[in-house]
Amino acid sequence: MTEQKSKAELLEMRRVLYMHFDALIAGLSEQQIQMPGVNGDWSVKDHIAHLTFWERVNLLEMLKAIQQGTSWTNPGLESTEEVRDKTNQQVYLQNKDRSLADVLSEFQATHQQVMEYLEKLSEEELKTPYEWLGGYTIITWLSEPSGHYDEHEQYIRDWLARQSSAKE
Repeated sequence: MTEQKSKAELLEMRRVLYMHFDALIAGLSEQQIQMPGVNGDWSVKDHIAHLTFWERVNLLEMLKAIQQGTSWTNPGLESTEEVRDKTNQQVYLQNKDRSLADVLSEFQATHQQVMEYLEKLSEEELKTPYEWLGGYTIITWLSEPSGHYDEHEQYIRDWLARQSSAKE
């Protein structure tokens, strides 16, 4: 378990995480972003839609519940690997034909909403252990290494390396 960060450290960590991912995709052409094959049939755009879905379903809904003083109810979409894989496939199918502009706009808006909720919550709310989070605090839960952004950023970087070596 990582040491508990302050609210300011958490906000900065989230900004940097988003900034790194955003910089990675900003360096790609529209064609590259929409090209399948990053992993399986997924394109970079599909990875962006995937991250947006999970940020909305898990993190954003959780932060809303805290602000409203209610318990967050885990939708169970990650209850088992099989359920998670099925959910991920459904998210892929629902988003694969959406426009790049729409997917990027939703990605940016979701990030902004998450940051607004994190900024509104007090240090105490962020450091309170929540039973529905397995006793973790929001700060600890969001500070764990090998986060979701990192995982998908690595998929994209590996794909870019393969593209580069294929050109040589």
